[in-house]
Amino acid sequence: MDRAAAPTLAGPPVPARRSTTAFEDALSLVAGLWLLTGTYIDGWAHNNLAHLETFFTPWHAVLYSGFAANAVWIGFLVWRRHRRGTPWMDAVPAGYGGAVVGVVLFLVSGVADFAWHTVFGIEQDIKALFSPSHLGLATGGFLILGAPFAAASAAPPGRTRARLAPALLSAALCGMVAIFILQEFAVFARHGLIQTYGQPLGGTRPVMPGTSASTIVALGSFLVSTAALFVPILLTASRWRLPAAVPALLTFVPSAALQAMVGFRDGWLVLAAAAGAALVGLAWLALRPRPVRPLRLRAAAALAPPLFWGPYFVAVAWADGRLSFSPEIWGGILVWTALETLAIAVLVSGTRRAAGAG
Repeated sequence: MDRAAAPTLAGPPVPARRSTTAFEDALSLVAGLWLLTGTYIDGWAHNNLAHLETFFTPWHAVLYSGFAANAVWIGFLVWRRHRRGTPWMDAVPAGYGGAVVGVVLFLVSGVADFAWHTVFGIEQDIKALFSPSHLGLATGGFLILGAPFAAASAAPPGRTRARLAPALLSAALCGMVAIFILQEFAVFARHGLIQTYGQPLGGTRPVMPGTSASTIVALGSFLVSTAALFVPILLTASRWRLPAAVPALLTFVPSAALQAMVGFRDGWLVLAAAAGAALVGLAWLALRPRPVRPLRLRAAAALAPPLFWGPYFVAVAWADGRLSFSPEIWGGILVWTALETLAIAVLVSGTRRAAGAG
């Protein structure tokens, strides 16, 4: 049978989703930064102001106006494509499907948050991390802020370089959302996570040997913080070659933002974060990891957490005179964080290679 005349079971061609432009992604990031700023301002209020018993606050106004800006902008992107004749389902720009879901989820969670606060009051401390409405808000914000990164991942291979900056910023904002909702486990929010103190004596708090429980909490906190800080770096580094300043900034800025959110309770930790970020940048400069060199990427991934967290341990030991943990414990924590990012780098680079081969 003539191949040209062979019947086909394929239906009508499916229209490709139209990609956003770099300018559109930039506006998405501006709106996303507005939303994230409101999130951290609200976090500052919960961490520094007592007796918050009302939903209607200035910081909630910043947070929800930021959400409104994102909802209007994402809705406009969809409507403009639909107006040109594209069906509604196909009018969602490539990579922005999650953002549309995030807008709906954030809206529903915001209404639920108002109802929750009305019935149960304003949560404080770790209880805020388990509030269903807060988890919904965090998930919705994560989906909204991740749209430019998803759009860059969905772009044709020849157009990915122009999307590097929006993708980097998008991944960084997502990481800051993750570390915000997990702030009780965020290492740079406080230094007491790795210290065990006795009863105050003469105005001082003596440092005591760590317990099994405090060791587990510390290890969990470092693993959570490592994932929130370094996963955005590894995801982007598996696709693009990053300048050394990028991983340094993506580790320093969220860490400094955490201290700002708690009113610089341990402001000297910002200097430790700067030192750790500088070491990460120097390691990146020396190894020069890139997507086509997965071994270098894995080496940088394994070295980065110990280099970043090392100055934190030094700073805490300097501030308190000693560490609660023995060298086996804090040294083991550094190794565990290195193994964590190494495993993530292996998975990410392996997935990228498999996708390229397919």
